[in-house]
Amino acid sequence: MIRELYNNLVQAMDAPNAGSRKMKEEILLLLEEEERRLPRREYEGYRDKAFLVASAAEEYGFELGFRYAVRLMAECAGELP
Repeated sequence: MIRELYNNLVQAMDAPNAGSRKMKEEILLLLEEEERRLPRREYEGYRDKAFLVASAAEEYGFELGFRYAVRLMAECAGELP
């Protein structure tokens, strides 16, 4: 359910937000040396994997944050010990 919510939110955003632009810049900065020394195809493979890892980490972070927020709200409402 949380994953579906995350996917819906990502799809609803028309343009990349500042966070995703920053993430893209960071990944490309980290891979600058590989871009210079590796053949183009090999570099593109590394780059694509880096973006997949970052995307998975972003989704996992959303899920953890969502769970934490729900738990915090429940505690504030007195529904949890």
